[in-house]
Amino acid sequence: MPTLPRTSYCFCALIVSRILYALPALGGFLTADQIGKIDTYLCKALRWGYNDNVKLLSELLHDADMKLFRSMLRSTHCIHQLLPPLKFIPMKLRTSHCAFVLPYCHYSLYKHSFVLRCIFDGAY
Repeated sequence: MPTLPRTSYCFCALIVSRILYALPALGGFLTADQIGKIDTYLCKALRWGYNDNVKLLSELLHDADMKLFRSMLRSTHCIHQLLPPLKFIPMKLRTSHCAFVLPYCHYSLYKHSFVLRCIFDGAY
């Protein structure tokens, strides 16, 4: 197993962890311009040798969302109550990965929420 330089550990510990900290909560509110700036920063870190792998912000956001969503599915999780009710369909015409009722989005802030991003992921 190759050893990573110390700068890579420092970059992941200081910079990437700060980006990942609030990403599930605030990731839906980022504009395309802000996402582009963060992606450019991550690519420059790779070019300068501070990072050993390139992950774009969209990949980091999806990974963080799915990690939180999987833990949220347990009934003991503190934000489990934010999930919509389970859907009941007596006839199965085709398989679906989503076991929840797809909610109707009334407000634009609600459309960018973490729960909806995870529920509608792959629904199209």
